[in-house]
Amino acid sequence: MSTVYSQTKRVENLHLTRERDRRRGRELATFLLVGLPVACALLAYAALHIETVRVGYLRESRQRALTELNEENRRLRAELGRASAPERVAEVAKREGLRPPRPGQVQFVDGQKPAPQEPAR
Repeated sequence: MSTVYSQTKRVENLHLTRERDRRRGRELATFLLVGLPVACALLAYAALHIETVRVGYLRESRQRALTELNEENRRLRAELGRASAPERVAEVAKREGLRPPRPGQVQFVDGQKPAPQEPAR
């Protein structure tokens, strides 16, 4: 009978770490150094494009507002022209019972010369 004694030692690999591959680190650093400026350029281009579009929309809305204001100004000037026409002013004055001023009712300021007055009717 033969007796064999064998001892087995339990091996624990919990504290084993892989050695760092320096060549892979250099590749990653190179990739970052090349990729970072490209990414920054793309981001800058996107930001400029977005700003261009935003300014375009703003300009278009202001142009529309300017057109509307010009149209309203034209309409108001036409209305003012109709409202201040001498025939209309005379008609409204007659309807309200107004008469031309008598001599002595008008006072002039700052040396303005009096305009020739029409005789009272």
